Amino acid sequence: MIIKNLKLKFFIYNSIFPVLTWINKRLKHNRRQVFLYCNLSFRDNNRALYDYMIAHDYNKRYKIVVSASDYKDFVSMAPKNVTFVGPLRAVMTYFSSKWIFYCIGKLPIEPADDQYVIHMEHGMPFKDASEGQSKYNIKSQHYTNVMATGKCFVEPQAHIYGVPLEKIFISGNPKCDSLYLPNPQYDFGEYTKLVLWAPTFRKSTSMNMQDTMEEQPVIPIVDVGRFGELNGYLKKMGVKIVVKLHPEQDLSKYDVVDMDYFILLSHQEFLKRGMELYRFMKQCDAMITDYSSIFYDFLLLDRPIGFTEDDIDDYADKRGFAMDPDSYRPGMRLRSYDDICLFIKDLVDENDCYKADRDRVNSLVNEDMTGDYSRKVLNFVGL
Repeated sequence: MIIKNLKLKFFIYNSIFPVLTWINKRLKHNRRQVFLYCNLSFRDNNRALYDYMIAHDYNKRYKIVVSASDYKDFVSMAPKNVTFVGPLRAVMTYFSSKWIFYCIGKLPIEPADDQYVIHMEHGMPFKDASEGQSKYNIKSQHYTNVMATGKCFVEPQAHIYGVPLEKIFISGNPKCDSLYLPNPQYDFGEYTKLVLWAPTFRKSTSMNMQDTMEEQPVIPIVDVGRFGELNGYLKKMGVKIVVKLHPEQDLSKYDVVDMDYFILLSHQEFLKRGMELYRFMKQCDAMITDYSSIFYDFLLLDRPIGFTEDDIDDYADKRGFAMDPDSYRPGMRLRSYDDICLFIKDLVDENDCYKADRDRVNSLVNEDMTGDYSRKVLNFVGL
């Protein structure tokens, strides 16, 4: 559950949760209970880890409890020994669980000596910490370990989560296991190249955040008046772009766009098609993104990436960056409509100028490129 009012949030964190910590440290915790907590929908690393655990019969040995904002969607289909709960039951579940996994958000309760609390994150830092993260009182230690996919992230992660450097451990993201599976067959008709465009959000109503000073359109670079023109160009080139909007993007100004080569999907529409983002990434020949950390994961596929940056100065002033944006973006910079067209032409012509730079950055941000990350994370914590 997300509390939008930061003053209220900090009051609860600093006044109520210390009491819950005091209670928690005096309880015994069930070594056969695993708790997966997310304060948004059930997705990302938690979902990938859960799917792995169910596929490998962990629920025959452990009770698995999941808390997420959309928990009611899963209650009726829960396997044996699996329970889905809402935020009100999350604290009581924390009190009784030995193994606790976060990927988005947390319960600011300090673990007892017999608990293992690990934050897997939902993406390594590229953007700087949000206002809520940077202002929160970090004197308390809420994690046994925090994950990073490369040593370059150790200091940023320690800073963002307020933990000592030695609490950061290196592992690949469980959600990236999907990138090592065969190509899926999501049906987008005939094309020669398929591109995923994955912009991060500029404004989120659910989290009460806006990361730029100026109001931005849902899609950067390409004005809505040129959508038809871009669709025509893509059709001529035989390339389809699927724009998958961020789950937290404010959609108050979003209109459904029904075109055959420039396909714009909200997160909800993406799910209605029965699609899973990282499986779809495996099917794509290239990616366009901006400041989203999703490109770190796409680097594992070694395919071209274009980076939109029409509002980079505004973004740097308002939200800022945890990593040097010039050193960690191995791909073409896109600042205009013509740049988008040039990126598409290079893709069709297989003119890949950034291969060496991708290899360099990939070696920094993804130290383990071999997959099987869910198993490795579970082994690390001792499950």
